[in-house]
Amino acid sequence: MSTLRSMLKAAALLSLALTAGACTENKPGGPDGPKTDGGENCAPSSRNDEIRLGLAPACEGCHLTGNKPFFASLTAFENGLVYDERYVKPGDPDNSMLVQLLKGTAPGSYPQMPPGQPYDELVANGHVTLNTAQVEAWIRDLPPAPERLEAPDPEAFSVRRLSAEEMVVSLMDQLGLTLEDFVSTTDPNWRNKPYVVNGGKLFIWPGDWAPGISNEYVSDSRSVERFDALGGGNSLVYRKRDVGFGPSAAQTLVQMSQAWCARAVDKKSNTAVLRYATLADTSAKNPDAVQKNLRALYLRMLGQPPSDAEAKELFEKVYVPLEAQSPRLAWIGVCASLIRHPLWITY
Repeated sequence: MSTLRSMLKAAALLSLALTAGACTENKPGGPDGPKTDGGENCAPSSRNDEIRLGLAPACEGCHLTGNKPFFASLTAFENGLVYDERYVKPGDPDNSMLVQLLKGTAPGSYPQMPPGQPYDELVANGHVTLNTAQVEAWIRDLPPAPERLEAPDPEAFSVRRLSAEEMVVSLMDQLGLTLEDFVSTTDPNWRNKPYVVNGGKLFIWPGDWAPGISNEYVSDSRSVERFDALGGGNSLVYRKRDVGFGPSAAQTLVQMSQAWCARAVDKKSNTAVLRYATLADTSAKNPDAVQKNLRALYLRMLGQPPSDAEAKELFEKVYVPLEAQSPRLAWIGVCASLIRHPLWITY
């Protein structure tokens, strides 16, 4: 069980890494300017990076991923925003769309970014510390564009947590589970109605997914609440995804991993978890089958084969102690520990 605890500790450390405030040492505008508080957990590497990190708390919620991931890295920020004259006109902040968006005066369908609250109010309430005057000063004296790289920059690599949608969909696929394993299918038209959740299945489902718009998407409201806790967004109530990984998400993932792994192990003829071993196989009766299945499950869940040391630790500290109670519990424990591994949680 110590490995289970170490997995949880790793997830907690990952949570801190994904949610911690950024680079508070350097300040936009020099030593007397405000500290940055968004982006990466390191000091800004340049003037452009200071501005990126200063804008991040207001902008990265929508622009960390997707078709305009300006805040995914410094390279993305510079290539996609800073040196694209559609957004930033060097030396001319008044005619730069970035400034217009921050002030709510931009042309088009979206005159203000971020939507919902003026940028100056975010500065006033302390959510953002970089004000528009500092952005304008930066544009007036914009640094020259860096030399473009023909090959991808390895330093631009970034890691993010899986979104709630990705967790639900990918975990169902990896564990060989489908909707039918969680909801009642007795009604021939069940896919076009609110899902009736079978008891005790710990169903997790987004509040704005099919079946169609109605007052209730699933019979168990906790299904949507759990999805929210994982950091899921909801377009119907204008709630953005939570790109961090806090205690609520970690607790929900722990419950989800245990419940869904149990569903997968108990599912008849499901080879997703038990591909090379059965519940009749034990470390004493058929050690080769157990070891082969453990390595295959590690590869399936984490996308890479385990080292001998990793396989040994997973076997001795997770599988064997739980096998003393039952092989079923041992495989549930192994499966759940892999889901809580940082390699599974991140992308």
